[in-house]
Amino acid sequence: MNIPMPQVEMRENVLTITLNRPEKLNALTPEIYTFIGDQVTQASADPACRAVVLRGNGRAFSAGFDLTLEMGERTHEDKLHALHEIANRARWAVWHCRKPVIAAIHGYCMGGAFELVLPCDFTIATESCRLGEPEILFGEGPAFMMVPWLVNHKIAKDILLTGRQFTAAEALRMGIVSTVVPDSGLDAAVDALTQTLRRLPPSAVTINKVGINRAYEAQGMAAHINSWVEAAAYLSYMDDAARSEFQRRVMEEGPSAGIAWRTQYYNGGTAPERT
Repeated sequence: MNIPMPQVEMRENVLTITLNRPEKLNALTPEIYTFIGDQVTQASADPACRAVVLRGNGRAFSAGFDLTLEMGERTHEDKLHALHEIANRARWAVWHCRKPVIAAIHGYCMGGAFELVLPCDFTIATESCRLGEPEILFGEGPAFMMVPWLVNHKIAKDILLTGRQFTAAEALRMGIVSTVVPDSGLDAAVDALTQTLRRLPPSAVTINKVGINRAYEAQGMAAHINSWVEAAAYLSYMDDAARSEFQRRVMEEGPSAGIAWRTQYYNGGTAPERT
């Protein structure tokens, strides 16, 4: 399968990485995570780069991890490697980047894409953007368990134990996003923020970012997230009739059919019969 890699542009000392699978709502794959991790790591060491922007082409930032790959059969070792060494490597690259990283999100920002946005330093969302961590709806959980470190425990449980979608305005109140702008105002908001960041003393930006991050790291955030990955990898092997039916529909009929069935089921549809 030939998967388009994100587009990359360096302009006025700002590196923009744009997800580029619009026909798949920019669904993420291991190759895309690897590419993002490499680009962010390089930007961190590049003295010409003053900020990094993550964006998405088309109707959405990203609907999350490619469900066809997520629901496919993999060994536990492969699953653990994909979560820890590939997907979470990209997220830690964002967290540890010496340059500020901005997520500019619109449309959908779900699942694995939502987790990619969490460690960003700034998140600018459009008013119509919908966010969420739907993994529990198909018997899994987030690989990057950062939500409890950003919000209070009631909100964390609302996000992670219901799998519901929520609006950009809700995400702002939760502290998940930095700013909400009109749908037509995303470019202007990104430009205004990057102009400010480009004018600031770069060493001061780097040191202060590190200082803020260490406040969370000193409380054990990194150890908690890394230790959780093993449990996240095991979740996909738990026996559940609803998960099995969702998996069957995704693999046989495609992700859209699986999501349509899942939506109907959680809106009061009949539970699948075990065979």
